[in-house]
Amino acid sequence: MRLVSRLVLSHALPVGVMLCALLVMLASLARISSSLKEVRDAELGSLNTEEAVHRAAWSVEVAIRRGAMRCEKEHVSAEVAATIQERLRDLNTVLASADKPVRDSMLEAVRGYQQLAARVSAVDTCADLTTNSTRLERERLDEKLTDAWISRMFELHSALLRKDEESGRAAASALQGGIVLALVACIVSVLLAQRIARTVTQPLASLSSSVRSVGRGDFTVTIAAKGPREVVELGQEMEAMRRRLAELESLKQGFLASVSHEMRTPLTKIREALALLSDGAGGKLNERQGRIVQIAQVACEREIRTVTTLLDLSRLRAGVPIQRKPGASVDEVLWSAVRDEDLDAHERGVRVEVETPGEIAKACLDPVLVERAIANVLRNAVSVSKNGQRVMVRRDSVPEGPGGTAGAWARISVADEGPGIPPEIRAVLFDAFVTHSVETSPKRVGIGLGLALAREIARAHGGDIEASDAPTGGAVFRIWLPIDAEAPTTQALPARV
Repeated sequence: MRLVSRLVLSHALPVGVMLCALLVMLASLARISSSLKEVRDAELGSLNTEEAVHRAAWSVEVAIRRGAMRCEKEHVSAEVAATIQERLRDLNTVLASADKPVRDSMLEAVRGYQQLAARVSAVDTCADLTTNSTRLERERLDEKLTDAWISRMFELHSALLRKDEESGRAAASALQGGIVLALVACIVSVLLAQRIARTVTQPLASLSSSVRSVGRGDFTVTIAAKGPREVVELGQEMEAMRRRLAELESLKQGFLASVSHEMRTPLTKIREALALLSDGAGGKLNERQGRIVQIAQVACEREIRTVTTLLDLSRLRAGVPIQRKPGASVDEVLWSAVRDEDLDAHERGVRVEVETPGEIAKACLDPVLVERAIANVLRNAVSVSKNGQRVMVRRDSVPEGPGGTAGAWARISVADEGPGIPPEIRAVLFDAFVTHSVETSPKRVGIGLGLALAREIARAHGGDIEASDAPTGGAVFRIWLPIDAEAPTTQALPARV
């Protein structure tokens, strides 16, 4: 056989084998694409419908909650009833236009909100809303709606895992076929050196890529390796490690959600019982007994705050929509957060100074969550400060946001005179459950959730948070929130020392 024929044959055979491998890979990709399409058509369509129903039901809860708050201040039954009826009509419209079936667990909670809204708006609304039975019914419906949504997320997660396993099997099958065909091509071409390089470098590259994905927190990547026995064993060990990490991550999220829900109800009852004791419902308390009850109340409120933080963090990371309020005042939210932490700062002997130059900024935000984010950052600054030191809180309107993003932004800075940020936790300061003792500081080691929640809340609003060393010592935290430039403004609140 002529040399040219040999060359053509030696090149044509490997190319033909590679084409076969390509066809196998394309067939596997088609199977994977089909699996993903099934998930999109079957699960995501239903999820969009249920998300709309969940949002409409939650708007009824928000209307009832705000109505109860208004009724406590003034008797405005007609206005509150009108608002509740409007939200109820929106909910009925969403249910009537739903093109996908809603699961019974969520439908049960939604029906409960329909009945509650219809009942309180049909009678003396304020009288009904301020009763203890109505409050308990709202809490029960809130828990049902939240549990139903979380259960739906778990169902979607399970469906994705099943399709991921199918895709993994298809990919593994394609990978095995491709490797066999590659080996055939290597034997035909008699290129032993290339065969050895391919059976070593390719698996290592695959392992490296998979490990990088796992290092970024993607535990759905399947780590598989073909080649020498040592590489295969390494791949198996890495795959076992990946599976264990995925199990731990799933257990952690499930544990946090379950414990938070299980702890919230008994803690609320404990708080109510302590309040009754403090009010003398079980008999008049002497000074020593009153002090003991006060200590228990402080500890109970701290635990309730921790559970609430866990729930908020879990909901934000699960993608639950935040309840934005158009035209909300950033300054009012800021002052509310300062007032919440003022007592603790006063007890520690720390002076909190607030500056809000110019006009109050308006933004479309969730006031409750933003207030909690600012309070968490302020609480952290107070906790690292010593008696006689001060914490400076300032709100500025700036034309650039985090990373130089142009636009109208509200920047809230919280600067302390403490020991600063330890270098060993600077890179993971805003990660959940990261905590560290601070030398020469009265700060106690907590569970590391406050700053993590603050970052999640800021990012959920389209902003961010960063920390740096203050020029005069200590640390400064900056929270950016986008401002609605067209929202009306009012005169700023006076600064307080």
